[in-house]
Amino acid sequence: MKTFNTIILSVAFILATSAVSYAQSDHANKKIKTYINNMVQKVETAEEPGQKRAILNKSFDKMIEAFDRVESMSRIPEKDKEGIALLKTSILEKQQELNGDKGFKRVADRQLDSFANYVQQDMEQANTITISVTTLLLIIIILLLI
Repeated sequence: MKTFNTIILSVAFILATSAVSYAQSDHANKKIKTYINNMVQKVETAEEPGQKRAILNKSFDKMIEAFDRVESMSRIPEKDKEGIALLKTSILEKQQELNGDKGFKRVADRQLDSFANYVQQDMEQANTITISVTTLLLIIIILLLI
């Protein structure tokens, strides 16, 4: 009977900690999505194409800086660093496309709102990239600080 109770309590503990971890992960993902959504809203409310482009570039720069800072931390697991590298590459390519660098055709001024929405959709679909909750929270904290 005592063994049975121990097993039940162990399973309950594992399920409870898994639920907390999942909730933290979901909250962290929502924070990143909120950051990107705010960028899109700023782009859509800006009147001049130069302002829109500056908002996008500044947001991309902040994300890349946050990724670089977290990626350089020695205690970040290698698997997380690989996920961060994939996200950073994606953002760098979008910034290059925005500005017409590295062989990309520059995003036309009249398409900047659509481009911002495309970035948002692409980042939301990046859920296949695995990053631990702790690493994701570090990225969010750094994004908020810079």
